Amino acid sequence: MYLVTRAQVRRSGIADAIVAQEIVERTFMEKRAAQAVCGQEVSMIPQQLETGAFYSLPGYLSKANVAGVKWTTHVPKTSRHADYTNPVVVLNDLKTGVPIALVEGQLISGLRTAGVSSTALKYLANPETRSVLICGSGFQAVRQLEGILPFLPRLREVHFWSRHRAHAEAMHQQFAEILQERGIHGTVHGSLPDRLDFAEIVLGVTSAATPYLRPEHFSRGHLYVHIGMNDIEAEAIQAFDQIVCDDFQAGVKTSSQSLFRLARADASVEEKVALLENLLPPDSEEGGPPVMSIRQNEQQKLMFNAFGLPIFDLALAAEALQRLANLGEEYLSRFDLYGEEVTTIYE
Repeated sequence: MYLVTRAQVRRSGIADAIVAQEIVERTFMEKRAAQAVCGQEVSMIPQQLETGAFYSLPGYLSKANVAGVKWTTHVPKTSRHADYTNPVVVLNDLKTGVPIALVEGQLISGLRTAGVSSTALKYLANPETRSVLICGSGFQAVRQLEGILPFLPRLREVHFWSRHRAHAEAMHQQFAEILQERGIHGTVHGSLPDRLDFAEIVLGVTSAATPYLRPEHFSRGHLYVHIGMNDIEAEAIQAFDQIVCDDFQAGVKTSSQSLFRLARADASVEEKVALLENLLPPDSEEGGPPVMSIRQNEQQKLMFNAFGLPIFDLALAAEALQRLANLGEEYLSRFDLYGEEVTTIYE
């Protein structure tokens, strides 16, 4: 069995935004063909926790011949530098059931969310988009901006906002060099403006407990990308003309995301929903045109909601493992899981 660290995930090459997006898009197509399948999410809330939970998210990938589970935690931070989520990915051989690898999941998770968003922008966003607002400044917000920049070639403005201005300024500084290289102007907002029509695309990427995005923030022509949990009010969601999701039915059962809480209260919202996989072009085996076409336009307000599916984590983890194996055994840390002697995976 292999142990794949964050450094090894980066070494594999999948941390490149374009590579990660290609893996995610391919997995969307496999999902459409029922070759990438999610199992039932299971949550566990120990009595010792005042808030938070542990989550088990299983799935399998027929083409990659792997089954696996993303095991993650959502628990309150114990310090400013602590992490809210601490995921790992376990991979098994789909045919034999034998454990293959334990993969660091935090970077994988960031690459997954960014890859899903960039796939959404590739097919939903106006290719001439020149301005973006990113709400949030944490690990996922950083991954989002890294992921979407290659897919917005005309971008000229990036606006930063966070509940703590210093955090937004730090993120702006982190991206200052790459923004300058591309001729993109960065602006930090100390408070969230009452209207957001200075940005064509808005991304909500926070862990906010209370919604901060209201109906009046959005206008026709906006594309809103929802990554977080409670970033947006129900009334604002109801005002969107169309809503595209990575998945809807899986989320509407139990998810606490803003969209799914609204869907449980008002089933009619589903009438606006389309799945992103149906907007993608057919692969060579399917043939024919996409099922439908939806694009950002000046007449409508469009929302994309990322529920977060473990099949993308599994696909990224499996790809990283395969690429490392192709580089050579010396690039992998291997240990005998069922061995009877005490060993170390490092010399």
